[in-house]
Amino acid sequence: MFLFIDRLGAIEELEYRLGDRVVDVLRRARIPAASVLVTQGEAILADSQPIDPDSSYEARLIEGYDIGEIRARIHMSYPDPEGLPFIKRRLLPNITGDIGVEAIATNLESLAGYLIDVLVDTVTRFKLLEAGDRLLVGLSGGVDSSSLLLALDDARPRLPPFELIAVTFEDFDSRDQPTYKHADTLAKLLSIEHHIVPAELVERAFGLNKPLRQILPDLMATEYAPMAMYIDHHTTRRALELFAEERDINKVALGLHVTDLLAGILNSLTTGYTVASLPMRRVGKIDYIYPLAFTSKRELHLYHQFKTGELARHSYPNAWELKPLDRNLYYYLADTLQDYWPGLENFIFSSHNLKLRREQPVQTESCSNCGSTLVVQPFMPTTVGECDVCQVLHNAGFRD
Repeated sequence: MFLFIDRLGAIEELEYRLGDRVVDVLRRARIPAASVLVTQGEAILADSQPIDPDSSYEARLIEGYDIGEIRARIHMSYPDPEGLPFIKRRLLPNITGDIGVEAIATNLESLAGYLIDVLVDTVTRFKLLEAGDRLLVGLSGGVDSSSLLLALDDARPRLPPFELIAVTFEDFDSRDQPTYKHADTLAKLLSIEHHIVPAELVERAFGLNKPLRQILPDLMATEYAPMAMYIDHHTTRRALELFAEERDINKVALGLHVTDLLAGILNSLTTGYTVASLPMRRVGKIDYIYPLAFTSKRELHLYHQFKTGELARHSYPNAWELKPLDRNLYYYLADTLQDYWPGLENFIFSSHNLKLRREQPVQTESCSNCGSTLVVQPFMPTTVGECDVCQVLHNAGFRD
């Protein structure tokens, strides 16, 4: 028997299974292990203690909050889906101090309509697009960027008139991947102008002495392996910027979703790094916009399935895409937070922007090598005028 006893003395028997540890029983019941002391008779147990089916256990709440109501609200956000594939959930703290619960089961068609409504609301509320804008969509061919292109095309009648251009960077192995072919097919299907930016553009801009497709795998055998993923992303963004600057394109849209942006803010909170505003930020001469800032990864997959008739399958990641591990932790925590507090992003992103307004304006500088725009981090030592990526490429021997 495994009993949970709250501060008022209310007793609840918790389910346990063969092979469970103490922490497994608590997590299944949505009870934080840090909030309780667990005993077996007079012995206090560690969280990793295996459960003996023939023994009795007590978990006593040692915190003073109303865990019963919190667990009840989370449980309320999981109603019977009645056979539908998705439940849109939100926990909404309000001005009275109470927490409202919204949970609606929906089919793919309704979800697709909701996703477009959210995108239009995001673009309108944050003035992401204005009449006459020339918008570049970074189109890798994956679910996120493909869904962004599809959604912008769907939402066009409800948005200010703008020019839409899709651009794919020819990175490590683009032309050999299904995602590359999907990007090309999708752009043609939507009759959207589509360009391929060759890797040579970035190789010249960064002064590389060998092809980028060779550098990234080679980096994985060096001490700079944890930087390879950042270098991949940085060079891709710089390629899009160079393409945009050459053609007087004033805005770049990326398919970053809730978890992407929430993970970035968690990183900022734990490291002290400055993160610019959301869902639009100025980078050099270009405004980056994130129309999917309030859309989850799962919603994008379901929308993509509704639009294409197929459930997207991820290609196998490159070695550097699973590094560094701390970045993976931020993503794991961002998704876990959304499980416990669905709708959290509405509060976190607004709070982040309000804090930025009270602080000094975000300062930037330009890398003397690749020309990219960097956010100045005041607590960091003075650099040599180059971004971290260019310094790593130089130190690893990949620059002339």
